[in-house]
Amino acid sequence: MEKNPLSQLEFFERLSESYDQLISWPTRIAAEGMFFKKLVTDNKLKSSLDVACSTGFHVIMLRRLGLDASGIDASPKMIEKARTNSVTCGVTVECILGDFTNMSRRFSEGFDLITCLGDTIAHVRSAHDLKGLFQETYKSLNPGGLVVVQTRNYDFVLKHRVRFTPPTGSRNGTEETLFFRLLDFNPKSLNLNVAKFRWHENRWESNVYTTEIYPHSKKELESALKSAGFGKLEFYRNYNFEDYDPNGSDLILIGQKKGILKSRNPSRREKLGGPESSSKAAAKKEPPRLAVAPKVLKAPSTKNAGPTKRPAKRK
Repeated sequence: MEKNPLSQLEFFERLSESYDQLISWPTRIAAEGMFFKKLVTDNKLKSSLDVACSTGFHVIMLRRLGLDASGIDASPKMIEKARTNSVTCGVTVECILGDFTNMSRRFSEGFDLITCLGDTIAHVRSAHDLKGLFQETYKSLNPGGLVVVQTRNYDFVLKHRVRFTPPTGSRNGTEETLFFRLLDFNPKSLNLNVAKFRWHENRWESNVYTTEIYPHSKKELESALKSAGFGKLEFYRNYNFEDYDPNGSDLILIGQKKGILKSRNPSRREKLGGPESSSKAAAKKEPPRLAVAPKVLKAPSTKNAGPTKRPAKRK
């Protein structure tokens, strides 16, 4: 739709004020919460980092599951909203300004879980940058730690030329806001368009925000993860741990760093997210319990931080 798409950073800066209306967080957290609760309890995770955390609700969700939860995002306005949302929700989390290019040097300790959700991956420009993201992720994880990536299934999107997603919206008194998302297909990329319609003072106001995204295939993601060092990978079609479907709309993958988490029993051998592989293993499975959150990780001050090289955005 737009001849000159916005940079990814400017795109999300402009959307920051209405982003929580666009995403419909209560519905989303309800759909994803049990998935992450199972990962936390089955693997006894204690800490997490959400890459491209936007307005912070995934960080808040993980903190409420008992994790020492942190988030990082390249948009100053998104980080400001994330900090405000955490105060409103009454939780203590660490949300810092930055991107994936140096996140392994931003924290003094590693993480048991790193998440990259809401189609963040599609905002990573090239195979080289994709490999760099997963290398930084691998470095930032504790031995045995998990990475969870959620994105649209771009193999399906490109094959069937899927342009539209269902509209979202919200109402506040007499005001109503509607969002429509649609794709334009370029030779090697896509233009993501978000059209915003607001009913205000008995008339409609409208804006269209456009940025360029990059449709990475399942094969590309798998190759980049393995190249970064991840050995064990699992692919799902949704947050119910149902196996990946080439004709499904979404792709969720879980990767594990080599080694054993200190909080886990080395003798346990279980599937990362789904049910035990045998009835014998299931019989030995410990009752699920939430880990007690340790001391909050400390990140370096961002007061004098230089400009980020590339926004790692999402949701």
